[in-house]
Amino acid sequence: MIRKTGLFGLIALLLGLSVLPVQAAPERAPNAYELIAAVNALRASYGLEPYLVDGLLMISAQAQADYLASGSAGSGSCHIGPGGSDADARALSVGFPYVTGLDINENCALLPEDATLETLIYTVWGDELHMHTMLHQRGQLVGVGVAARDGQVYYILDVAAYWGDAGLTPQPTTLAYGENAATQQYVSQYIAPLIKAEPAEDGSITHTVQSGQSLWMLATHYGVSLDTLRQLNGLRAAEMIYIGQKILIRGPLPPTATASMKEFTTAPNIVAPTEHSVAPSVAAFTQAIEDGGSGASMEQGLWFLIFFALFALGLILIVVGTSGR
Repeated sequence: MIRKTGLFGLIALLLGLSVLPVQAAPERAPNAYELIAAVNALRASYGLEPYLVDGLLMISAQAQADYLASGSAGSGSCHIGPGGSDADARALSVGFPYVTGLDINENCALLPEDATLETLIYTVWGDELHMHTMLHQRGQLVGVGVAARDGQVYYILDVAAYWGDAGLTPQPTTLAYGENAATQQYVSQYIAPLIKAEPAEDGSITHTVQSGQSLWMLATHYGVSLDTLRQLNGLRAAEMIYIGQKILIRGPLPPTATASMKEFTTAPNIVAPTEHSVAPSVAAFTQAIEDGGSGASMEQGLWFLIFFALFALGLILIVVGTSGR
């Protein structure tokens, strides 16, 4: 009896646990390679080659992120850290090879742990200065550092660009993190370049989603807000878009003044004036009188008769005056 009671108790316990609400796993901050893939997706949408992961740049960027997360930097610039006062000096201090024309660009940011990559790339780094780092025309190598502290995450993005003769030949990666890690830059190779759609006849713009394109990416390319795109297309905040989906970028435009004027002048009850209507002929006036016309035609004929009578009277007076002499 005791055994049966214990068995029933165990079953009841298991059933009770099975009906407990399941809680979702806590949000985690994006890692370095996810950020690199997102940046390369952005580059691909502009038709640019992906950045190649460089091990020494990864070490330098991670060291800077760790330094900021330690609190040692205080309220100073996020670009100053151990090894130098800028990204170039810090990369060279860990052994990154220097060549003439080397320029290392750096983005830094501090965000909550649950912030998305879209927020980081398109909002925090969405200005021209930070976009320049991610869309650098001569950028080749990349390194990223990510470090968390007290619910906040520090992000460092370092991009090595080469100017002058050094920019003519791609620089080799150091592969300090191994071949597998270095090849993750190819995650974005299937991202389609984003080509803007042409406006329709009514002025509306509709974009067909291609591989790897996001709503954030469309907002950046077309220069509209994310909220505007969501409202136009009835999308919720967390809703994803899919390949082949038609996204309305801009609704139809109101008719212009030129179009309105054209419509007015081509109305069927409007007759354009001709050169014959400027000065009505004598025949027209005579015909109007003969037809017993009224209104404007009769008035015009009357004025013609008055003019003719005055003209004849003038001639008679001239003849009489001449004969009197």
